[in-house]
This record gives sequence, C-alpha cells and structure tokens, in this order.
Amino acid sequence: MRVDATRGPVRFLTIASFVTTVGSGLYLAGSMLFFTRVVGLSVSAVGSGLALATVAGILSGLPLGAVADRVGPRGLYVATQGVQATAMFLFPMAHSFAVFLTLVTVAAVGQRGAQAVGGALIARISEPGERTRVRSHLRAVTNLGMGIGAAAAGIALQLDSTTGYTLLILANGLSFLAAAGLLLKIPSVAPVPRPPGAPRMEAMRDKPYLALSLLCGVIGFQYDVVSLILPLWLVSHTAAPRWWLSALLVVNTAVVVLFQVRATRWVRGPLPASIALRGAGFLALAGCTVLALATGTSAPVAATLLLVGVLLLSSGELGLAAGAFEISFTLAPEHAQGQYQGAFNLADGAVRAAAPVVLTTLCLQWGRPGWVALGLALALCGLATRPLTRWALRTRPLPAPEAPALVG
Repeated sequence: MRVDATRGPVRFLTIASFVTTVGSGLYLAGSMLFFTRVVGLSVSAVGSGLALATVAGILSGLPLGAVADRVGPRGLYVATQGVQATAMFLFPMAHSFAVFLTLVTVAAVGQRGAQAVGGALIARISEPGERTRVRSHLRAVTNLGMGIGAAAAGIALQLDSTTGYTLLILANGLSFLAAAGLLLKIPSVAPVPRPPGAPRMEAMRDKPYLALSLLCGVIGFQYDVVSLILPLWLVSHTAAPRWWLSALLVVNTAVVVLFQVRATRWVRGPLPASIALRGAGFLALAGCTVLALATGTSAPVAATLLLVGVLLLSSGELGLAAGAFEISFTLAPEHAQGQYQGAFNLADGAVRAAAPVVLTTLCLQWGRPGWVALGLALALCGLATRPLTRWALRTRPLPAPEAPALVG
C-alpha cells in the first residue's frame, strides 16, 4: 500500500475525532446538571436512563460493525455522527423520562456503534502494521480533546444558568456535524469480500478472541480507578487537599497524550501485545498498592503517594491500550474487522459495566485489603493473556492482510 494514499484519510479522521471529543468533554461536564435542572428529571431517573442506554449501546456495536464489513465503514461512520448530533439537538425538548430515554439510547447506540465502525475504518485506511499506532494516536488526541472540552465547560458551570447548560449540549451536537463533514473527505473504501463458508457472526464463535477481550476489560478497571474511585478515595480516605485531585487528573491526561503513541513502538504482533498487557497488569498492582498506602498518612505523604500511584496506573494504561488495540486488530480476519471490533467492545463493555459496583466495594468499603485484592486480580489477568494469545494463534490462519482499496 502507498503511504501517501492514507495520510490524508488518517489526518481527517484524527481532526474529526478531536472535534467530537472536545464536544464530548463539554457534554460530560454539564450533562447531569442539564438533565436535572433544565430537563427537570430526578438524579435517579437520569442514572437509570443512562444505564439502560449504555446496555443498548454496548449491544449495538457488533451488528453495526458487521454492517460496516458488508457496505464499507466510511458512510456508516458518518451516519453515527449524524445520529449523535440529532440526539443532542433534540435533548432540550426532552421534558419526560420516555423522551429522554429514547434520545439517550439513540445517542448511546451512535456512540458505541461509532467505536466498532471506526475500528473498521481504521483497518481499511491504515497499513496493517500501523493500525495500533493510528489507534493510539487517536487515543492521545481524544484525551486532549476531552480535557479541553471539560475545561471550557467550566465557564458554563460557573454561570450556572439554563442557557449555559443548553449551549453545552448544542455545542456537542455541532461537534458531531463538523466531524461528519470532515469524515466525508475520506474516500470510500471497498469492503473485503467474505470468504465462502465463513459464518456471519464468526466473532461470537471465536472463543480465544472473546476471552482476551474479557481480560482486557478486567484490566481496564484501572481506567475507572482513576476516573471514578480516585476522587472518592482522595476526598473521603486521605488527608490530601481536594485541589490535588485536579492535578492528578491532569497528570493522567498528560501521560496519555505525551506517551501513548510511543508505547506502541515495540508492540508489533499478538505476542508482544500480550507482553504489554502483562506489564499493564503488574503496573496496576503496583499502582493500587501505592494508592492504598495513602490512607492514614499526613497530607504531604498522601499527596506524594497518590501522585506515584496515578503515574503507575497511567503507565499501565499505555501498555493496556497498545496491547488491546494490537490484539483486536491482528487477531481479526480482514473481511470481519468491524464485526470483531464490535465483539471486542461488547465483551470489554460488559465487564466494565460492573466496574462501579466492584470498585466501590473493593476499594471504598474494604479499604487497603480491597485495593491489594484488585491489584492482584488485574495482575493475574495480565499473566493470563499470554497463554490465551498462543491459543488464539493456534486456532486461526493469519495470512498477510490485504491492503486497503480506496474507491472514491
């Protein structure tokens, strides 16, 4: 494949991803206040609606990925942006739970579907050996975009007005429309023909692939440790100042933005990916242990331990993302990249859905022993990825991937 044939498409995909994640940062920072203060729903109603929508979104990835394999991913990916934009523009009119649930489900299907379809698009516009690097680059860019969006949302949060919260939602809708326009600049890519006799939903029959995606989901609990448990742990179980939380979150984002692409340099193939996942598990164990030690100490000691713990977990995130991306792409047949990306996200999402309950029980209720138990579980999952990867390699032929075919 000619390198210059995909430089433009990847660039447009990167810019589109950045634009949507700036919008998503605006949305996430103000959505709960918008739904409760502007739409007029209770906190419990919003929570239950979001939970139901998340389930629907997780289930949508596999069928939408399969459709992308059959018709080509570019057009379907554009459609997912339009679906999310439509939901955002209609949210200000959702003054009942039924309408809210419908729209938030539509948005979740568009979001989760975009993950699977976007993975198929990356597979078709990138060289086979560069897909993990491209996906890692996108992760760094999207983390930066989320941070910028969340920081910009602070203006609306400070104003605390109906107009401000509504503008956050509408700005997110505009970001999806802008992204759709950028994605239209990517040439259409022809789908890879399905070999005769290949089952329609072969990803769901691929036991080692599904097992690996489940393990990646469990190791991915470390994402939720930083975003969900760390704030509660710092405030309620340590003497560190509350403003230190913002600094820790900035550190986590900075590590991903600066080093995610570099972390993929030596991850070339499934077995190196399993090594990265194993390392991520052990870094998670170290990070969880250090965070556990922060309770019962003075403020300076607690702040230092929290910083070290976040650095360890952030480093683990780099290896986890690189290993998971490589596994998800290289173990998937070329004709079913979208379907396999959907299956990977389905298994990962199903496990991660349990993260709030599991992590609050282990870390907040059990305290130090729970943190250590969590770290040991993540390390064991990391160790298990190596034999599972060898099993996966034994169960499939891995021919040289076909180069992308740009058709228009």
